[in-house]
Amino acid sequence: GLDVIDVFKIDCEKCEWDTFRDWLSEDVPLLHQILVEVHGAPGQTAVDFFDTLEGGGYLRFHKEPNIQYNPGCVEYAFVKVETSFMEEKEGS
Repeated sequence: GLDVIDVFKIDCEKCEWDTFRDWLSEDVPLLHQILVEVHGAPGQTAVDFFDTLEGGGYLRFHKEPNIQYNPGCVEYAFVKVETSFMEEKEGS
């Protein structure tokens, strides 16, 4: 089995809202980067999505609306960092 996946890219037409917690499961290899296109952010679930990824040590480094094909979609890119990095940023 794999221990690490360098780049995990997912565009699953709204299934991201049901599966994002699974991406951080102990049964899934460490994901160095997550690239995801989100579709129609559903309120509190969207907040939970971003909070869960941040709590798992992922920082958003890119955001791009899909203005050409579907304005309701936004592509995000996250990179895994040590959680101590985020704790240092919160303390500044």
